[in-house]
Amino acid sequence: MRICFFGTYTLAEGYPVNRVLLNGLQRIGVEVVQCREELWEGFLHQTFSQRRWSTYWRLGWRLCRCYARLMCRYRRMGEHQWVIVGYAGYLDVLLARLLVRRRRPVALVAFISLYDTIVRDRGQLAENSWTARAVKSFERLGFSWADLVVVDTAEHGKYLAELHGLPPAKFQRSFVGEDDELFRPLPPPAASPVFRVLFFGTYVPLHGVETVVAAADHLRGVEGVELVLVGNGQLYPAIRQRADRLGLPNLRFVDQWLSPEALREQVAGADVCLGIFGQTAKAGRVIPLKVFDTLALGRPLITRDSPAIRELLEDGKSALFCPAGDGRALAAAILRLKEAPQLRAALAREGRACFAARATPEAIARALVGSLEQHGEKRA
Repeated sequence: MRICFFGTYTLAEGYPVNRVLLNGLQRIGVEVVQCREELWEGFLHQTFSQRRWSTYWRLGWRLCRCYARLMCRYRRMGEHQWVIVGYAGYLDVLLARLLVRRRRPVALVAFISLYDTIVRDRGQLAENSWTARAVKSFERLGFSWADLVVVDTAEHGKYLAELHGLPPAKFQRSFVGEDDELFRPLPPPAASPVFRVLFFGTYVPLHGVETVVAAADHLRGVEGVELVLVGNGQLYPAIRQRADRLGLPNLRFVDQWLSPEALREQVAGADVCLGIFGQTAKAGRVIPLKVFDTLALGRPLITRDSPAIRELLEDGKSALFCPAGDGRALAAAILRLKEAPQLRAALAREGRACFAARATPEAIARALVGSLEQHGEKRA
């Protein structure tokens, strides 16, 4: 199989999705030719967080230049069986379809829904506003023009099919995964009187960081437990103010973005890592990158129970689940692992085994190629 990986997709540190797919496809012997132009220049979420017209004008001008070059490059690609439009290619897929027409199939690596993220999960646009309706229509158009849409969980695929009135078979699950060369298993942390619990993330609503703060409040009288929150983002100011009002001595903030290497150092000193605990509908449909990072590095994981997480992990075997938004339950789970080193070791071991079997670049690439071949047979 020869695949053209197409678009303005990001390869930045904070977005491993495309890198994992590219590495995995190459490792299993698929010939991949990249038809790519750099658009985002780093952390793409920072582009949209600036909300300046000058930023959007510059982005639009760069996009026009990128598309002109992509059209020229694609015409020299030679024969290939599939075009895969990398994340975040919601607009790129339209260009790909115009170039390819119906000569060969196109897959869009979506993973998240723009509409669901901006409107329903983060509440940045009113659902009945014209801009929200425009985002929804634009997203549906991109999904419609793709032959397959790659999403992170089957639960997410079902939701998007229903949201946009599209056939469920159009959406194909492919776990986010992680780079298993950089994120290799770490040895257990050195013996310490402090039991260190680590959360890292971007403080979006689905993370449920307020639940972590509530757990710290329930644990304030417990000796030797420290909760460390690494990251920054949308809800950070409100979360920090709440924590400061409560005056929690067992809670520490590291309010900055970390490189993968620096993140490894933080995880190396942690006894337990936390996933997500948000109560939004989206939180029940996704498996965020932090989960794969934790599993890959060989640390026990506590995260909220959901249909999505059960696609990958098993409660009490490869992770510890607790109800969404329940600080008391999270505190109880933390205490349970503090007092049970054998359980911590078993969760870390089984979680890592689950990652190795289903979320390495090779495992993800094999599953995706199987889906592409199956779709090709139906198309023929």
